[in-house]
Amino acid sequence: MDLNFLNPVVRDASIYERITRREECLGYDCRLIYVISGDVTANVGGERLGHLGAGHLLYIPADTPYKLKGQYIRMAVISFDPTADNPLPEERLPSVKSEDFNRELLHSTEGLSPFDKVIHLTDMEAEREGLIRMCNIFTSCEGSYRAEISAHLKLLLLRIAEASDENALPARMVEALDEYIRNNITDEISNTEVGAIFGYHPFYVSRVLKDKKGQTLRQYIIAHRLKLAKRLLETTDRPVAEVAEECGFSDASYFTKTFRQAFGMTPKDYRNQFKEEFI
Repeated sequence: MDLNFLNPVVRDASIYERITRREECLGYDCRLIYVISGDVTANVGGERLGHLGAGHLLYIPADTPYKLKGQYIRMAVISFDPTADNPLPEERLPSVKSEDFNRELLHSTEGLSPFDKVIHLTDMEAEREGLIRMCNIFTSCEGSYRAEISAHLKLLLLRIAEASDENALPARMVEALDEYIRNNITDEISNTEVGAIFGYHPFYVSRVLKDKKGQTLRQYIIAHRLKLAKRLLETTDRPVAEVAEECGFSDASYFTKTFRQAFGMTPKDYRNQFKEEFI
């Protein structure tokens, strides 16, 4: 994902507590809408997104029809162009009805993936304070506030791009799984447990590993345990049975059999060979 094009120009960043336009409209610039509190119903690009609650973030590209409804709400709304390539006015251009839309004023997002399509993220509570701060920076008009808010927005857009990138999910899942296995290596780790922890069906987790690492979930867990076993055999004089237990193998004979299948020798032979090679 090449996001070197990102150089956002912010035209407005404000906190809104009511929705003034209730008919479908289009924007000349992109809109980032974050629900601080309340409930918003959204129709964007002809699709009903349903209810947006606190912590939901909605990105709407320019030239995308949208309609919002809500009462007793508080939203942070940032209007911007993703690049500085288009010499439009600094001030926000208000959204208009489709019949009044002037395409000569449009800063197109075509080809600027992933910001050429609607993005709806439901778990962005961690960005709440940052978005409110951006609105405060913009309304202060102090110093180099436009450059400062542009820098903040660029970092946020990078996080949004990562969160919305379905291709990045498997890589993040594997990283999280690695950490979980390391922290729970001595415990019995079941496919069902791992699926529940990561919020996916265990078959899906296993399929991701098969695609990324060429191993099923069970094979991947065993590989982690054998890797730790090799390190303990190399660096300690602990009995093989003790090494097996510390690596999550409840049975020493099963550990020996599994180790032999993986490396072509018993744990004892591996330790002796390692010592000889080290000397």
